[in-house]
Amino acid sequence: MIKRIIIQNHDVRRDYLKDVVKELVKQRQNLNLTQEELNARLGIADRLLGKWECGLRTPTSFNLYCWALSLGLKLTVIPMAANDNRADDRPARVQALRMTY
Repeated sequence: MIKRIIIQNHDVRRDYLKDVVKELVKQRQNLNLTQEELNARLGIADRLLGKWECGLRTPTSFNLYCWALSLGLKLTVIPMAANDNRADDRPARVQALRMTY
């Protein structure tokens, strides 16, 4: 018997991408796209998008860029200021997603 995992809670993600992913989910829903439709548009494995959305998997930076682009968004990565007190091994801050026209 094959078990199917249904991922419905988009608030599970707790890593540094949570705010970015929240905006991507919101845009997908605004465009009335299902996860399956966006999986096909991106050419990724079945249910992978759902795993990205809830934090079970983390997209590569290239996949994150393609994901945003496929929704009509532009992903902007802003380098940290020199006076930022975070440890060097933490990921760069992803500051903004914005619509492209």
